[in-house]
Amino acid sequence: MTIKVLIVDDEPINVQLLEEILEYEPGFQGKSVANGTDALALLDEYNPDIIILDIMMPGISGYEVCQQIKSNERHKFIKVLMLSGKVMVEERLKGYESGADDYITKPFVDDELLAKLKVFSKLKKTEEIDELKTSILQLFSHETKTPLNGILLGSKLILDSPSITPKIEEYAKLIQLSGERIHDLVRRILHLSNLRNNKILESKSKSIKTYLQDFTENKLSEKSKCLLTVNCPNDFSLNIDWQLFHEAFESVVENAIQYSPEGGTVTLTASNNGSTSTINVVDEGPGITPQIKDTIFNEFCSNQMDYHSKGATLSLAIGREIMHLHQGGLQVESIPGQGADFIFTFPSTLVSTLPS
Repeated sequence: MTIKVLIVDDEPINVQLLEEILEYEPGFQGKSVANGTDALALLDEYNPDIIILDIMMPGISGYEVCQQIKSNERHKFIKVLMLSGKVMVEERLKGYESGADDYITKPFVDDELLAKLKVFSKLKKTEEIDELKTSILQLFSHETKTPLNGILLGSKLILDSPSITPKIEEYAKLIQLSGERIHDLVRRILHLSNLRNNKILESKSKSIKTYLQDFTENKLSEKSKCLLTVNCPNDFSLNIDWQLFHEAFESVVENAIQYSPEGGTVTLTASNNGSTSTINVVDEGPGITPQIKDTIFNEFCSNQMDYHSKGATLSLAIGREIMHLHQGGLQVESIPGQGADFIFTFPSTLVSTLPS
């Protein structure tokens, strides 16, 4: 893939030097202009990945050019590297405030510049892909609402009819179940999208031992096929959004129950070592292979589907996003054939110790 670089500088010797660096490096394509006005006019046609932008030029300054680029929705992912002989901190800060991604001072080292170009080109592609994923999720959620409502309403009307045959009833129930599963998937997609769109947490402090005991009692009342045990030798409180955390925690526990054998044990362990606090969900299921252990939290990874309950294919992605909102994490450790250990991690800033 060609990395397109636009050089914006009114000094011919600087332009020549940069063009020579790009010319002899495979994968790069360079184009140059002498002022900010020409650079802005060229954006749509050339669509560069990276702009090496001088600050002091005739006409509009590099700061103004950078601001206009970053405010343009179509070109907001272009990486701008400001180039200047000025080394004052105030100048660099002004560059970052205008939207620059990095600041390069003259003279520069060729290899370092190339390394920066490669890093920022990868970052640009990653950001574009992430936005595309989010757009796809939102589009799918929006476009499926109306036909789903028709499917669910139609199947309900059929089932409410007093004169349907057993075969029609069977098919209508299948349609209804399938519609409900798609509806749940759409709900989860929207939820994941909202979590990634600056979700505001509604936090309060609560004892983790109390939460785990209440959680276990409620699960056992549902006649779970597994025994749930709580291990919390030293109680502590967490100042978190408990509604969101409960959603993440419950989905992990339900998966642990599903893949544990009848009569097996799922152990819920909470511990606090002062710097971090963890809650572990350990099951006795078949475990998770190393090949997919690092990908099951990716909402676009098809391999993860075997590790979710029906209608919950995004549960681990949602769970990890919820933990990231709390500046924590969700990961898994597993040896095939020996169960899985899902680990919720919280930073010390959210933890308070409680009397034993």
